[in-house]
Amino acid sequence: MQRNIPLDILKLILAVIVVISHAGVLWGYSELGYQLTVEGVFRIVVPIFMMVSGYFFISVIRSRSLVIWLKKVVAMYAFWMLVYVYFWLDIPATTANEILRLLRVAVMGYHHLWFLSALIGAAILLYMLRNLSVKVLLVWALMLYVMGAFFMYAGNYHLFAGSVLDKLFHESWSYRNFLFFGFPFFCIGYLLRSWEGIRQLDRRYYAIWSLAGALLLLGESYLNYVSLEGLPHFDMYLSLLVVCPGLFLWVSSMQVPGDSKTLAYYATALYFIHPLFISLFEALSYQRGTMLALLALASSLVAVVLLKGSRKHLGFAFGG
Repeated sequence: MQRNIPLDILKLILAVIVVISHAGVLWGYSELGYQLTVEGVFRIVVPIFMMVSGYFFISVIRSRSLVIWLKKVVAMYAFWMLVYVYFWLDIPATTANEILRLLRVAVMGYHHLWFLSALIGAAILLYMLRNLSVKVLLVWALMLYVMGAFFMYAGNYHLFAGSVLDKLFHESWSYRNFLFFGFPFFCIGYLLRSWEGIRQLDRRYYAIWSLAGALLLLGESYLNYVSLEGLPHFDMYLSLLVVCPGLFLWVSSMQVPGDSKTLAYYATALYFIHPLFISLFEALSYQRGTMLALLALASSLVAVVLLKGSRKHLGFAFGG
């Protein structure tokens, strides 16, 4: 099956960004640089991954094969949750709070695996709403995302200081989930595929769109940096609604067909494997920063290459 090579290259670049972000590239070197990259423009990664998945989900809706799709993604989720079980499963946990925490992690995903959990929920919700018009779906996607972003901003700016809501909105799972994060971008990806008119524009417009969105994202990140003490943690910038669709359309419009399944494998494998190496080097007393990022990236790439031959038996774990 012919793939769009630029899109797989973009996915690989985004996977590399995930690795160095989780390892804290620029941490301790440049506070502003860290804010504008790791806590700024690098936040495009998950939204674009969600959009790519939603873009190709149209085939699932047309063929009414949701169950088949779910079996593949749930199997992938279960496999990687087992791989990381050492990091999240605490057997002696007996208090009600600890049991609830374990249940939440099991359902919503450990660390980076929240993406798969959100992907599953977003796909089920979109399938249920598939008969709604494009405009209605777009309104729902935008409304839910803005709500989630409000929760995140409310937590960072303590709009409900001293209340239960303040504590709740400081928990990333309260907004970074399938409803407020996954579904909006998954749905936008699906809508970009459904709305043919938006894909007929000249590529230069997508480039301008992407650049304008990137500037907005940098500006939003910088304003939060100067408004709050320290390095605020933001996942859901409002400007992501601008830059991510523009960048996705710009890259996908290049249309260079070819067999780039290997690139897609590298991107997926990097995303799922890298925390193992970050944890390994942290156990060896490496601190968050550029050196840890480089070591984790290099080790993850070596592991991905060595595991390439296992795709025949573990293809499901890498989206194959």
